[in-house]
Amino acid sequence: MTLQALYQHFGLHSAPFARAVPSAGLVQHRSFSESLARIHLAIESRTPALFCAEPGLGKSTLLGLVSDNLDSSKYRLVYTQLCSCGPFGLLGQLAVRYGLRAKRSSSLTAQILLDEIARCDHTQVWVLDEAHRLPASSLDELRLLCNSDFDRVAPFALVLAGQPPLRDRLAEPEHASLSQRFAIRTTLSPLSDAETADYVERRMRAAGASSCPFRSTTIDKLFEHSRGVPRLINNYATSALFAAATAKRKHVEPKDVADAVFDQEHA
Repeated sequence: MTLQALYQHFGLHSAPFARAVPSAGLVQHRSFSESLARIHLAIESRTPALFCAEPGLGKSTLLGLVSDNLDSSKYRLVYTQLCSCGPFGLLGQLAVRYGLRAKRSSSLTAQILLDEIARCDHTQVWVLDEAHRLPASSLDELRLLCNSDFDRVAPFALVLAGQPPLRDRLAEPEHASLSQRFAIRTTLSPLSDAETADYVERRMRAAGASSCPFRSTTIDKLFEHSRGVPRLINNYATSALFAAATAKRKHVEPKDVADAVFDQEHA
């Protein structure tokens, strides 16, 4: 079964459960909408925000939507998946983004960054993703940046995003000063059973399906095994669609989902 054959079988023009989410297929469920609103509030008020979510719940999708919604006439987005930061550290990477040369000390590099930001016409929005992988030295560098004028007028809007270990690390005593800066905090929860049904329906119709091939009992099975995690729903639903098309059925059965789960867990 080829991808094109799958499209033809179900009347699709694109992959319904691909990583990229078309606007028509986006489900803004309760926690997604709440997190989106809080991050926009953080950016508008320049209040540092901490955004932690378990893998597969849609953190990257939400951050992409934040980026799409920013008014480019007012804001400049600096987005980076910093990970380990390499030999130049967090400050060195950020300095490069502004065309600056890192100085001998972290405090001097922090100062030239802040001086550069002060000259910018647009509000600078820093989204530092995958921050759970930042070394302790980089978190300390971030504290240096936040120590400046944050108690009066924050020089930039900051969204620190990552998986839950980031929250645990910030709770450690040595990071207390930085942790206290994050007045706005938010997370994502898995989809409910009803939200899972809406998610599958929207993704199928956004891909061109005239009707959803997943019956209610099949969606119940998807929810049971995925626990409402969108990435797992995508994986199981894609495999189940291929199974149904291979069997020349126009609907997906619960057994197709069970087989998809088995393959994912044992391949």
